[in-house]
This record gives sequence, structure tokens and C-alpha cells, in this order.
Amino acid sequence: MAPKKKAAHLKKSSLEPLPQVVAETASPTLKVERRGEGVVVVVESAAKKIEQMAALDIAQLNSLNLPLPPPVLKPGERGLGLGSELTRPLHGNAMLEELSKMRQEKFLTDLELSCKTKSFDVHKLVISSISQYFREILAKDPDMKRLELPSLSPLGLANVITFAYLGRVHMSLYTIGCTVSAASTLHIPQLLKMCTDFLLAELNVQTCVYVWNIAAAYGLPPVCDAARRFVLDNFVQFADTPLFTQLTLEQICAFLQDDSLALPSEVVAFQLAMKWLDFEASRQPYAAALLSHVRLETIPASELVSQIQTVPRMMQDPQCHRLLVDAMNYHLLPHQQNSLQSRRTQVRGSQQALIAVGGRPSLTERALSREVLWREPREGGAAWRHLTQLPAKSFNQCVAVMDGFLYVAGGEDQNDARNQAKHAVSTLSRYDPRFNTWFHLANMRQRRTHFSLSASGGRLFATGGRNMEGLLATVESYLPSANAWQMRAPMEVPRCCHSSATLPSGDILVTGGYINCAYSRSVACYSVEGDTWTDKPALETPRGWHCSATLSGKVYVVGGSQLGPGGERVDVLAVEVFSPEGDGAWSRAAPLPLGVSTAGLSTLGPEKLYLIGGWNEAEKRYKAAVQIYHPATDSWGRAEDLPEPTVGVSCCALALPPRQAPRRQQHRNTPAHEESQPQQQQQPAGKNQSRESSVPPPPQSVTA
Repeated sequence: MAPKKKAAHLKKSSLEPLPQVVAETASPTLKVERRGEGVVVVVESAAKKIEQMAALDIAQLNSLNLPLPPPVLKPGERGLGLGSELTRPLHGNAMLEELSKMRQEKFLTDLELSCKTKSFDVHKLVISSISQYFREILAKDPDMKRLELPSLSPLGLANVITFAYLGRVHMSLYTIGCTVSAASTLHIPQLLKMCTDFLLAELNVQTCVYVWNIAAAYGLPPVCDAARRFVLDNFVQFADTPLFTQLTLEQICAFLQDDSLALPSEVVAFQLAMKWLDFEASRQPYAAALLSHVRLETIPASELVSQIQTVPRMMQDPQCHRLLVDAMNYHLLPHQQNSLQSRRTQVRGSQQALIAVGGRPSLTERALSREVLWREPREGGAAWRHLTQLPAKSFNQCVAVMDGFLYVAGGEDQNDARNQAKHAVSTLSRYDPRFNTWFHLANMRQRRTHFSLSASGGRLFATGGRNMEGLLATVESYLPSANAWQMRAPMEVPRCCHSSATLPSGDILVTGGYINCAYSRSVACYSVEGDTWTDKPALETPRGWHCSATLSGKVYVVGGSQLGPGGERVDVLAVEVFSPEGDGAWSRAAPLPLGVSTAGLSTLGPEKLYLIGGWNEAEKRYKAAVQIYHPATDSWGRAEDLPEPTVGVSCCALALPPRQAPRRQQHRNTPAHEESQPQQQQQPAGKNQSRESSVPPPPQSVTA
């Protein structure tokens, strides 16, 4: 009998079925309750109910998960279990649009703003968010329902509300006044900024006066300044509009007095003044008062005769004729011009520029230079350009600036390194940048080279130096009105290769130099009023062939050379600073990056010293480097090089007129043997590359 088969039994699974969870969502029921005055509470009951049929075995579920290492995410990646922030595009704009609709529908508005003839319903929260004025008022009275604003126009208030809700506003020159007034009264700086930008964008010769008046009426100084600058910069074009003849006497006088008035020439200023006077007969009594602001002295004498004297009023009106005579006398009395300098003798738009004078360039070693260059600032840098030519070639000359004139004195007229004193000269010339002319003045009483020239108290002072007679201790001063030199109290010992600078008191500080066949640390001070000499604390380092200049009341002594341990000449890198308080004291500044002798040094403005060219002892080379000292950071930097390496170059700062149309250079009372060569065309003086030449240095010893 076949065995009875056993019934198959299924093996009970070790996994228990997961408990069943049933989630039931009941219909939401909203219940509204009122709690207190004006308080509404919405209660949601039975919104969502979850029934759990069996408890979850959390431990069992967790046992099925494999252990995972913590995620390593790169910036910008998303990981498991890490959330991210999502942003609704243009949410702020959409919200402002909805708030604006709610205001128009008067939905939840809680404040009424009333002006002259119209009222507006707004939301306190919105209007106070952009106005400090509303914020302060509502902070004092949060329950305020109505606010009167009688000083505002309906259009101005409407523009403020539109700006508050939408961040935009329509502007035109016809409505800008009421908008500016509302924004200013309600202290809304963002809207005022938009009004300012709009007014600046609308400036032109037709609207500049209107914009200026609006800005002045509502207190917008940046717009007033911009409108004023626009009129000054475009005065000729503005004069062609009807607005020009509507200017008041005070307004046109203010324009003609301004140094920054941009005009092709002062003759144009005269013609425009006459145009305003001739517009109405009632203005004729003001002719002399108005024309006194025209700078007739800056008009060349030939143009005074051809352009100004031919106008009948200038000959018939006694006061106007007096103005013409004064201008002609200014040109006829060149030696008196220093004492006649005034606002009327200054060219409009003049700017201080760095000037390089003469020297011995490396590329033409045997030929001395007549070049006078000026440094033209440009965007991102500067360039050296031709300004004029010296009446004669010059080397180791001295320069000074006084009353707006450039004075060039002494030096050597030939290149003879073996006997420089033999070729010392006594000449003095004056350059007038307004007319681009040179004027020969009285010679010094002694020939001088390796000396110093300083301006103080309306005089020039030539100190020390050397010539065929040897080293000089003499001092002489030049008085422009007399066109004569006068001997002054001499120094205690002869000195050359020194440097001098004018102190704030007017006294002259003489430093270092070559004394008794050695480089010196000696410092002496000359009193211009007392005509006496006093000793001052000595330099720390003996030096000669150096430079000095006064900056912010202190004297900076820079560069030069001295003798090293082996008797060789070495560069002096130390920069020493003299403070004149009390008996005076010396301190150190940042050392020179590149040592140079017989270089040029000048201040330009109150914040910089420029050291140009010179001879470097370490490399035995001429240098074209332009080094800048910044006293604020006590550091040196570099600027654009000279066109070519040069020694014996002089440097100064001189006010130059706008270089739009430079006049042809003229030399007055020039001797026949010094007739100038044709002036070069104004052009960049050369590429600003550092070029050097190994030409022998100045002599190591000073001989007569």
C-alpha cells in the first residue's frame, strides 16, 4: 500500500505583514469666532484625521536600511534629506501690484491723505515704509485716520503714493517741481534721488537755467552745481539762446568772474558782454561794471588794438576807456607786471602743470637742450609734451616761479665736463605762459652755476655757486619792478652744489653742498627781512648735487651724492625732512628707490613731490625716471619717464592756460645772436620708455 502522502505545509514567513494604515480626511469645517472688538479668529476643526489600525514596528523597518555614509556635497548640489530654498520670481513686484489694486478698491485702507483739493486712501504700513515723515507721525498716533497736507499739490502727492506702491513715477520738466516738493517735504530720499537723476539727464542749453532754478528752489545742491558747470562749460552755445539776454546783471557778472568759464579767448568774453549790454538800452549804465569782469589784460596787445579799441563805447565811455588804458599799460610796462597781477591778469581755466627745463640729454650729450616740457595728465597716465624753447641752450640752470611767471637763471651755456665753471653765465629770462613769450631781464651781477635760486617776498635770491673766480659765498636779490640785482649779506663760507627752499616764514633754508673741498652736512637759514644768516641743525648725511622743496610746511632734502669709504662717489638714498618749528629739527622719510644727482625736484599740489631725471652713480648712467613721493603714505612710486635720460634738468610747477590753441612762441628784446629757431609743433615729446646712457658723470671734485 502506497504510503499516504503528507499534506504540503507552507513554511511560515519570518516577515510579518505590515500593519495597515488607513488615513481618512474629513471635510474641512471652518468655525468663525469673535474675540473682543475688531478681533476675528478662524478655527479649523477636523481638517485632517489619521487613524492608525496597527502600530508600526519602527525598529523592524530600520533594520532593513543599509548604513549610508554622510553625504559629501559640492557647492550648489542637492542631497538626500537636505532641503532647498525656493524663490518666487518677481514676488515683490506682484505684491506691490496687488497692494495697489487693494488701495484703488479701498480694501483695508486705514489712512486718508488730504491735500488742497483731493484726498487719497492709503495703507499706513505701505506709506510709512518709504517716508520717515509718515513714520514719525504714525508712531505718535497709530490710530490716526486722516492727515492734512495743505502744502502739497494733488499731483505731487499722487506721485508719492504711486512711488510707494509701484516704485515708479512719471516725470517731466512741467511736473518735476511738485514731485520734488512732495519728496522733500515728506522726507523720501529714494524719490529725491530719482528726481535728481532726471534733472541731470535733462540738462541742455535750452533747459539748464530752468533746471538750475528748480534745484535752487527745492534745495538740490548737486543739481545746482551740475547746472552751473554745464553753463560754464557751454557758455558760447548758451549765449546763442534767448535765455542769455534774460540773465540779470548779477548773474552775468557771476559768470564772467568765474575762473572756470570756458571760452575760446577773452575776446569772446568781451563780445558776449557787449551782446548782453546792447540787448536793452536800459543796460548801458552798467557797461563799466560788467566789462570790469572781462580780463582785458590777458588779451594780447595787438588784439586790444584791433578788437577792443575799435568798439565805440570803449573810446566814448570814460570808465570803459579807463579799463582799456589799464590793459594797454599792463603790456607796455612789463617790469611792473609782477606788482599789477590780479584776478584780471589770470587766464581762465589755468591748471598747475609739472615743467621740465633744459638739461643735458643722453642721446645728444654734446648738445645742451633748449627744450621746456610739460606733463599733460591723461586718462590712465600722462605724457610729456613740448611747451616752449629756452632763449638759449642751458645746463645746470636754476628755475623759480613767482607771480605766475617762470624765471630761468644762470647755469652753463656750453658742455664742458672738465671745466664747467668756465662756461657759467649770468643771464635771467622770464617766461609768460599766458602769451607763450620770453622776456630777457637784467643779468645777475656774477656768473653762477651750481647755485640755488629761490623766490620770497616778491624777490628772487641767487645764492652761492661757482664761476671762473672759484666758489661763491655771495648772495644777490632781484627786484622785478626795478629790473635790477642787489647784493645781500653773504654766507659765512663759499658753497656750491647745494640746494635751497623757501620756508613758510619766507626765510630761505640752504642745505649741504660742496664746502672746503668736501661734501657738507651744513645747514644755514637766510632771513629775508633781516638780511642775516643763522646756522640750523646739520643734516645726518653729507651730500651735494641734491634737491630740496617745501611741502606742507616742511623741507624735503632728496637725492644727491657723497664720497664712499674708498673716496668714490656714491648715491645718497636717505631722504631728510626739516621741520621749522623752534630751532628746527630733522627726521627721516622713506628712502629713494633710485639714487640720482643733478635732478629736478618740485611739488605739484599739496600732496606730491616729483623727482625727475638725474645721474645714477651706482650704474654710471643718465636717468629718465620720474619718481613720486606720497607724504600721506610715506612711500615712493613711479610715473611716466622723461622722453630721454637727462642730467642738469630743472623742475617746477607752473599754471598753464588751456592748451587748445597755443600761440606762436615769441621772444621779446632778443639779441641777434640768440634768435630762436622755429618752434616745433606741439606733439608728444616721445615715448615714455626708460632709456639710459653711460655718459661720464659730473666731476668728482669741484675746480674753478
